[in-house]
Amino acid sequence: MSTTFPFTYPRRWALSTGMKLIRWARRPAPTPETRRMQATRRQQARLREHAREQRVRELRERDILRYLSQVRPFV
Repeated sequence: MSTTFPFTYPRRWALSTGMKLIRWARRPAPTPETRRMQATRRQQARLREHAREQRVRELRERDILRYLSQVRPFV
């Protein structure tokens, strides 16, 4: 058995990871348009999350009112 075999895979992995890091570091700088699009996407996501939270809150309050209207007469 060769003594170099156990080291080939980690070395290959390290080289490929290093190349990916170099490629990532040399990527083109984001343009103002892409920054604007990302900011718009983030804002839309926040608005969707806020709308979802409001909807959940409304449904919860509706369920509580329905429960109380059905239970309160019997208490």
